[in-house]
Amino acid sequence: MSALRIAVDALIYSQQSAGIGHYVGELFAAYIKEFAQDQVFAVANPDVNIVGAVMLHPSRKLTSSRARLSYEQTMLRRLLKQTRYDVIHFPDYQLPILGTIPRAVITVHDLTAFRVPETFPTRMGQVKRYLMARSVRHADHIVVPSQATRDDLTEILHVDPDRVTVIYHGVAQRERDRGPAPRPRPYFLAVGTLEPRKNLVRLIHAYSLLKHDRGDACPDLVIAGKPGWLFEPIYRAPKLYDVGESVEFLNYVDEDQLLRLYSHAVALCYPSLYEGFGLPMFEAMMVETPVVASNRGSLREIGQGVAFEVDPLDPVSIADGMALVLDQPNQVAERLLSGLERIQGFTWEAAAKATREVYVRVGQGKR
Repeated sequence: MSALRIAVDALIYSQQSAGIGHYVGELFAAYIKEFAQDQVFAVANPDVNIVGAVMLHPSRKLTSSRARLSYEQTMLRRLLKQTRYDVIHFPDYQLPILGTIPRAVITVHDLTAFRVPETFPTRMGQVKRYLMARSVRHADHIVVPSQATRDDLTEILHVDPDRVTVIYHGVAQRERDRGPAPRPRPYFLAVGTLEPRKNLVRLIHAYSLLKHDRGDACPDLVIAGKPGWLFEPIYRAPKLYDVGESVEFLNYVDEDQLLRLYSHAVALCYPSLYEGFGLPMFEAMMVETPVVASNRGSLREIGQGVAFEVDPLDPVSIADGMALVLDQPNQVAERLLSGLERIQGFTWEAAAKATREVYVRVGQGKR
């Protein structure tokens, strides 16, 4: 195929996107730049624009996940009829399951709803598992961000591995901020939506062990991320563990603020229960900030030999990993060097090129 007409469901994307929305924005910015001959039709909210794409907007803004999900399952087909697409990409786990969507690619980022179902509200988890199971059967091809997610798909949902392609996410090339630190005291940093999978209650517990052992010499803990779901115990944890004056929640921060936070942090703490990729780990490595990360799934796959690995279910293990960063400068230097080497191949341009290979395959009628 020469030029392609690609439709993409970008309803999850906004200017303040994290997670999957960030993936959509970065991937298609790189795709449009790399493959100017292709035409990208992006379905997005009325206030959203993706430079270089033909925008298709619902008649009203979809302001909640429930509204977006309902629209995708009931109304999206009508909008897609305007595109005469060659391939359509659903980058957020599921596609419309009533009827058939021809030449469809979906991205499955992780199988958290199956691996750790307790991290979702009951009804949300049920809906995610149902739609994901149906969607992977209907899709022509599936993109995943790690071998760990590919293995989960074949083990849990019995997907033919030939229908699954691993395409690692990219990492934006950013220079370390050399300006003044954003805070007067040293700090550990945690980044991510406030929800149970991020394991922030155990992180705060672990931090309290370190703080109570080291007193004022212990750096603070800064947590940057918007509230997601089941987040109330996270906000209560600092008081529960008697570290309320040393833990700060920043809510959403923009990319420039986040760069400053990464650049001046003592370490990124990322003891997530489950991740399909773990972008914050790479963003920290990019600016030579040490990483304390879970020894599970994709975080082990990608972070082995680079991150200080910890057992995410054990606050003592997490605290020990944080202590190593403070006490072992030679280990820190070695892992930072390994991290810089590791991330060289993780670019959005490479991800866009690999994604287009999938589009060509599906556009030619291959699964």
